[in-house]
Amino acid sequence: MRILVADDEAGIRRGIQLCLKNEGHDIVSVSDGKEALTRLNSENFDLVLSDVKMPNITGLELLAALKQEKNPVPIIIMTAYANVKDAVHALKIGAEDYLTKPLNLDELVAKVAKIQERAAVKKENEELRHKLKTICSPDMVGMSKSFREMLHLVQRVAQDGTVPVMIYGESGTGKELAAQKIHDLGPRAQEKFVAINCAAFNDELLESELFGHKKGAFTGAMLDKQGIFLAADRGTLFLDEVNEMSPRMQAKLLRTLQEGTIQPVGSTETVKVDVRIIGASNVDLMRAVQDGTFREDLFYRLNVVEIRMPPLRERREDISLLFQHFVGQYSESELLLSPEVHHFFQSYHWPGNVRELLNLVRLLLAVHHDSVVTMDHLPRTMVSSGSLSKASPGFVNDYKTAYETTVSRFEKDFFSFHLQKNDSNISKTARSVGLSRVALHQKIKKYEIKL
Repeated sequence: MRILVADDEAGIRRGIQLCLKNEGHDIVSVSDGKEALTRLNSENFDLVLSDVKMPNITGLELLAALKQEKNPVPIIIMTAYANVKDAVHALKIGAEDYLTKPLNLDELVAKVAKIQERAAVKKENEELRHKLKTICSPDMVGMSKSFREMLHLVQRVAQDGTVPVMIYGESGTGKELAAQKIHDLGPRAQEKFVAINCAAFNDELLESELFGHKKGAFTGAMLDKQGIFLAADRGTLFLDEVNEMSPRMQAKLLRTLQEGTIQPVGSTETVKVDVRIIGASNVDLMRAVQDGTFREDLFYRLNVVEIRMPPLRERREDISLLFQHFVGQYSESELLLSPEVHHFFQSYHWPGNVRELLNLVRLLLAVHHDSVVTMDHLPRTMVSSGSLSKASPGFVNDYKTAYETTVSRFEKDFFSFHLQKNDSNISKTARSVGLSRVALHQKIKKYEIKL
């Protein structure tokens, strides 16, 4: 980082400069607040260390001037122990932190490192937001290979407005979003998209929901009702959890697909409908056919094109991108992931998939008001289920190996990216990632990164 040190005591400036230079930082020092403000107006700095009591312009006045900027430089206030009230006031008006004199150099290094870490996380999130705007669509977000392959198939199949599609995937992977995308990109986009969960109704109610009914068709049928096949006429009908249909309802659906007509419950007449069918299932329908729980002829009617939604654990490089996407959807505030949480997310199993991540973001925004998410902010159930301590020895070894592999892959990609970005300049890269030159060399050797 490039750091500006403002203090009227030359000895303190020299001590800070020697200490932080050894950590790989670029230090500029000035003797008063006026000179500090002049340098800040003409040069770029990543952090300011300022004494409170200085000639011309005080540290608090310097802080107030910085806070008027659109993107203010973070500032750490330094003050004598007897004047801690000044430091507390500085925190209230926007200082990042404070240090008391005489300075503890270990504390100085730790606080600067913390701000550097936060700046790196903030920069990474800004890059993610840029990618969200320039690469991802507003409704389906991801850049992983498995996600891009799925989205490419969605875009291709959308062009044909008649071919039936089956979407497979675990709960929470976004099957309905994919179905909506197929509709929106296709020739039926101006017509209705209607969705129904087949598992939410018993046979009698599902038949009525799908095909409608006539007044008096059964107890409680007080009026004629239009079914969703007619509601979706000329549009798209999404049948979620179609595998939960009973054999009787499977037969009725097959007849509708074969003949292009429906027959409302209690009616003797059939009605012509033109609907594109998209089905979804969290189980393999071919296996259900083999087990005898799903009709083979209906399977071939529905499963003309097959799309599989990747679970979140198979597209881990999309997690941070999705996290920022959901934060932007529900809040204007900034929410950053600490490195520990980022690593945890990369190793966590995500049984609830994208929906689980969405619900977590909403929880964090509602309950916590810190700008950086730490492990303490995560639900206990989530952390404990991702813990190795309660697992069996065999599972621990497998999980630990998978975790270490994930972290190693992430670190290798991370350091390779920053080295390439900085033209293999070791000093510049070490500063940008918050490591010493020695530590960075160790990482390069460990992961056999070519310069």
